[in-house]
Amino acid sequence: MRLVLSTMIASNKLGQMVRHNRVGGNERDQIAGARWVSRRLNSGIEQDRLIVGNGTQSLLGLIFYEVLGANSVLLTEALTYPVLKPLARRFGISIEPVRIDELGLLPSDLEHAIGRTRAKAIFCNPTIQNPTTAVMPEDRRAILVSIARRHNVVIIEDDVLGALHGLSPRPLAAIGPDVVWYIQSLSKCVALGLKVAYLVAPDAVQRDRLVASAANHSFWFPSGLAAEAATTLIESGEIQRVARAIRTEADIRRQIAVSILGKHGIRSEAGGLHSWLPVEKFGTALSFTAAADRMGVKVRPAEIFAASPADQRLTIPAAVRVALTSPNTHQELVVGLEHLARLLANETNAVPAISKLNGANRELYGDTKSGLGKRVTFSQ
Repeated sequence: MRLVLSTMIASNKLGQMVRHNRVGGNERDQIAGARWVSRRLNSGIEQDRLIVGNGTQSLLGLIFYEVLGANSVLLTEALTYPVLKPLARRFGISIEPVRIDELGLLPSDLEHAIGRTRAKAIFCNPTIQNPTTAVMPEDRRAILVSIARRHNVVIIEDDVLGALHGLSPRPLAAIGPDVVWYIQSLSKCVALGLKVAYLVAPDAVQRDRLVASAANHSFWFPSGLAAEAATTLIESGEIQRVARAIRTEADIRRQIAVSILGKHGIRSEAGGLHSWLPVEKFGTALSFTAAADRMGVKVRPAEIFAASPADQRLTIPAAVRVALTSPNTHQELVVGLEHLARLLANETNAVPAISKLNGANRELYGDTKSGLGKRVTFSQ
């Protein structure tokens, strides 16, 4: 960021950068965004299909307003992005859940739900799903695209962790670009505070219609400074170095989590910043979350992610999401994970079993004693 900001200052155009709104991004932003997203989609994206927005939620709001409209139905995974439901409610849209398994959305239940609800769209997160970490295989992705085409339903694909996961399996937008609205935010692969996300529309006409519908509503525009920083990162190639560094750190933390909680069935994926931990042996997710909180550790129970908590057709699993990148240091991470392991082993002593770490782990984790007594947050 120092390099990017120095480059911006040295350009002598800083005043111009902040004088005007960048409605959907200016031409440079769109070219850079298309270049970056094309790496993940493994094919060139025309810049006239791309919108630069003020984060994922703002872009979702645009789609809800223009593509879906009030009184429509949106289908999503039974466990999904927690903000989706209140955001949809603001636009008069109803959320209906679709059953999931360890690989993501179930095609058979999706088709049934479309027929039952006459939904206009599907929201899904097929790569390192939030919260379950599921990665949908490509053959199932192709089936989802064919279902959407057959029923004239659009797919909204949230690929926030795709840039960290890798090129395979391909995003839904690479399989069925004609029916997919694709969103990739820089919140995970660069920085949450940058507040820049890219939306790829099925075609340029639909892209222009979306922008025109809210061109005078500046809440969804990217900040001029943020957009310039993102564009400079992409043009310089530095964004790839940043993403690689984040992926490396995420993989180290996954290794730590598996070494401590692997025997308890923790699930994680390459490039993921969170893990999914079953807690049936403790009881319910809510009781486990409360017990962890008393030990100074914050996790999120499955109930928070339920698209429809009152739906009797669905079973909310006894599991919690553990956000591995929330703790600031490896020491804090180890302390918090050890607390969770002791809970699952029915050991109520709140002091982590640091002595159990072998020499190699001590070298990987560092001095874990410095983390004792701190509250550890895994819930962001």
